[in-house]
Amino acid sequence: MPNRSNAIGKIGIFYIGLLLLPGLTGCAPAIVAGGATAVAAVGERRGPQEFVEDNWVAVKIRSLYLQSDSVSPGNINVSVYRGRVLLTGTASSEIEIAEAIRIAKEVRGAWSVHSELKVQYATVAEITEDSVISNKVKLALLAEQEVRGLDIHVETTKGVVYLLGSARSVEERDRAIRAARQVSNVREVVSYIDIDKQAYPVSK
Repeated sequence: MPNRSNAIGKIGIFYIGLLLLPGLTGCAPAIVAGGATAVAAVGERRGPQEFVEDNWVAVKIRSLYLQSDSVSPGNINVSVYRGRVLLTGTASSEIEIAEAIRIAKEVRGAWSVHSELKVQYATVAEITEDSVISNKVKLALLAEQEVRGLDIHVETTKGVVYLLGSARSVEERDRAIRAARQVSNVREVVSYIDIDKQAYPVSK
């Protein structure tokens, strides 16, 4: 039988290495607690291989945005879960949005691309508030006993919260949405949570 402690340790070290890569912050749920980064990869419904592949897809997309003359990467959030890419944030024009989507679709491993990018401007105060909201929603999901919060990515733009991930049932998905809606200053919740009945239960 494989040594679970060693497996967790190796995955944790690799995960920390991924987080140190430029532009990766925010790809996976961030939890500030001792040893939590190691648990993040193991505690998800995604296997370690899916976890790593999703992070590399996000890194590749961000890297291509940095190389593009038409995309402002600092305004675009890239979330990836099981090959599903969700783009959120702001853009200066419809041309920039189209280019951001095109680039993401061409990345190997990006099986589908969903865009919630909008032509709008966010002030520093709004960006700061959105970050606070995202962190509060993440904590709310982790506190919800019937929701596996590690399986849900959270991004916020101008008070609109976007959820990407998987749930084992409609009930779990709806609990996650309700938990997000109850966070202060949340204007709207947009769900990209898939139902995966084969996923292991929350209680495990």
